[in-house]
Amino acid sequence: MFLINKLAGFNREISIKATVDTIADLLVEDLPLGSSGLRSALPGLLNKCELLMRVGDEYRIQTEESSAWNDEFLSERSRLANETHRIEAEREDRIRQMFAQMVGKISLTQGVSKQIRDAHPIFDAQLPNDYEKKIYIWVRDGWKTDENSVRADARQAGNQSPTIYVFIPKRSADDLRHYLIEFKAANATLEKRDVPNTPEGIEARAAMETTKQTAEGKIRDLLEDAFSGARVFQSGGNEVVGINLQGTIQESARNSTERLFPQFSIADHKDWHLVYERAKKGSPDALKAIGDEGEPAKNSVCKLILSFIANGKQGSLIRENFEASPFGWSGDAIDGGLQALLIGGVIKTNDENGRVIDPKDLERRAIGKSIFKVESTTVSTPQRIQIRKVFQKANIIATSGQESESVKQFLQFIQELASRAGGEEPKPSNPDISFINDIRLASGNEQLITIYNLKDTLIEAIDSWSDIAKKIELKWTNWERLLEIINCAGEVAIVHEVIPQIDAIKHQRRLLLEPDLIQPLIATLENALRSELTNLAGQYELEFLEELKKLESDASWNEIERETRDYIIFSCGIVRLEPLSVATFDELVRTLKKHPISSWNDKINALKERFLKAREMAAKELEPKTQTISLPKRTLKSTEDIEDWISEVSGLLSESISKGPIVLR
Repeated sequence: MFLINKLAGFNREISIKATVDTIADLLVEDLPLGSSGLRSALPGLLNKCELLMRVGDEYRIQTEESSAWNDEFLSERSRLANETHRIEAEREDRIRQMFAQMVGKISLTQGVSKQIRDAHPIFDAQLPNDYEKKIYIWVRDGWKTDENSVRADARQAGNQSPTIYVFIPKRSADDLRHYLIEFKAANATLEKRDVPNTPEGIEARAAMETTKQTAEGKIRDLLEDAFSGARVFQSGGNEVVGINLQGTIQESARNSTERLFPQFSIADHKDWHLVYERAKKGSPDALKAIGDEGEPAKNSVCKLILSFIANGKQGSLIRENFEASPFGWSGDAIDGGLQALLIGGVIKTNDENGRVIDPKDLERRAIGKSIFKVESTTVSTPQRIQIRKVFQKANIIATSGQESESVKQFLQFIQELASRAGGEEPKPSNPDISFINDIRLASGNEQLITIYNLKDTLIEAIDSWSDIAKKIELKWTNWERLLEIINCAGEVAIVHEVIPQIDAIKHQRRLLLEPDLIQPLIATLENALRSELTNLAGQYELEFLEELKKLESDASWNEIERETRDYIIFSCGIVRLEPLSVATFDELVRTLKKHPISSWNDKINALKERFLKAREMAAKELEPKTQTISLPKRTLKSTEDIEDWISEVSGLLSESISKGPIVLR
């Protein structure tokens, strides 16, 4: 045995091992007799030999190190033999693992729309509470129950249940228990012992790993044998037979899918997503995408959705209902059916805050939170024709069957028209639009019926408000011109007569009153202001010519050169007024803004000062020492006052003359 193991370690290619068969063949003495006798006697002898240890079907010589490993292994095995629950747990885990390896994930598609359906394996003692809503593969084995019980449960479930029943028979139970103990004991020994670094220790650890691997292989073989006898039952008791367990369960799952979703075929079409997209854009014939040219309310899918909505349902509940048994519909079919019903005016929807949602504004992500209700009101074809005539008054062309889409635009038109038919003083007050709220607060078909009921009022309002808006637009320009010219009028006497009339027009909202009150006031102000400006310009011109005459008769002025005189004129700001442009309204206003009425007295009074300054500058040009003397101001009440003032002036002049020529101011 020592030599066999050494030879096997030296040359593995010869594949010689110290097994019972090999040892018997090497020990045979009578070749014709053979080694059969030895083969039957050797296992007992070898197993009793304390110098040997068995590793799988091989025998090896015990060393001190291998003996320690073997003692640890025997101790673990003995403890495990008394811990039945650990072995049972290991067996159950192995059955789960073997099922997963042999069957894999069960996922299949249903119908032309290829809806994914999953089947869920369970190994519990009872089915989950939702066993009627999902496909469960209930796997049980002969260690915990018997085949008759599994078959009885399947029969009792009935042929409408989607549950699949699988039974794994109990085979080679003692052998399986033995090798489970061997595996766990070897594994525990390997985990507890340190990794050796001596040849004997390495060989002992390798022997233990071999024991573990051998047990692992035996366990797998025994479970495969048990699974080869597995039986699969559909609910109702019918056994499903197939080539292998995976194929059998796949076939059962397909049958269960049909049972779980018996009404799936109603909505089984691959183009429901196109129905949703077209309906979202407002197409009334969106169902044509699935070959249905009828009205939404008559479509099979839409009818079921409509029936479920009843008095109102949240989108998430609608989806949950039709995604589950007995329907199993796709999200596209559910959302497409809802959108088709919305566009068709059969149902309406509000957001979570109760606000009405326009069908074309309803985003798919918001469907779950939206509330859907069946329209209680229907709109006849003649009524829709009248509603479209109302819209035409607002220059809105509505498509037949899609009148609801134009309501928002119509309400905006009415609101804007009402705001143009009135406003701030002196415009008329804004018209009463409270009846518009009746339309705004309604939704869906009720909104259309409200418009129909108010059609005469709406048409009359549109005509009346449009006429008023045009008149306001025409009159408003004159009102702004009146305000502009009155602001330029200053303190002209006519202003005090006109302002009360302007205030009356404003506060009594007489903008549109006939005969026109505004244009006559503009004409009155124009004439008065034009006349006032002409008079003031004439006074300015007379004063200018008089002062110019004085300047030109001044001796000093006539003695200085032309260039100096021009410079003095410029420096003193002496400018002759250009002819005023006042022929038209705009020219008059521009002139008033440039030369306000209130500024003319200052302009006229300033002329004397400017011309006086010019004469002083001319005198200084000739006599640099020329001085300007301002005569003292007095109030003279008597002859004595006059004499005193003359005496004061005489003294002032006498004192100053010595300093140079004097110019009196």
